[in-house]
Amino acid sequence: MYFKNDIEKLGNTIIYLADRIDDLSKTKLLKILYLLDEFSIKEFGLPFLNLKYEVWQLGPVAQDIFIDLSDEPIILKDYIKINTFENKRYIQSKKEFSDDEFSDNELNLLDKLTQTVKNEPAYVLINFTHKKDSLWYNTASRHNLLEMFEMGIKNSSNIELNFEEIIQNEPIKLSIYNHHKELESSLKGFRIC
Repeated sequence: MYFKNDIEKLGNTIIYLADRIDDLSKTKLLKILYLLDEFSIKEFGLPFLNLKYEVWQLGPVAQDIFIDLSDEPIILKDYIKINTFENKRYIQSKKEFSDDEFSDNELNLLDKLTQTVKNEPAYVLINFTHKKDSLWYNTASRHNLLEMFEMGIKNSSNIELNFEEIIQNEPIKLSIYNHHKELESSLKGFRIC
């Protein structure tokens, strides 16, 4: 469930990426969204999009967004369209980017990450999220998923990544993050979509 402004920020983030990255595939987009949240938490103690990510074989995945991008979008219907070519799904923007939901720091992070990954294939981003000691790797290892993923026994899980782990040794950022989570929890009953 998302607030209207959450959907606007997510939609405009994807518009920004789709307008700047040629042939933005669903897989590449899902990795970039995760990296935005991870890097934002590492830098500021606050998530960029505040999505929930699960441990899947190809890395961290926001299940709601994966589902929305796998068919005709519902959550993102006003922001993107999906084209299929050779069994791959590519994202295109439907309207102009609006920066109303973004801080200057967020826009800088979005631009920096876009410039860094725009020419990288999706598998490079998958490998980056899989590297040893990453949040995905540590969580998958703790829950005995690595071998099942490697053997093809399992390709997804409902194990959620806990971003507190990446800032556990930074008390100020951890405090900011925990305050954000408390506020989010208190507003849960007000979500509209």
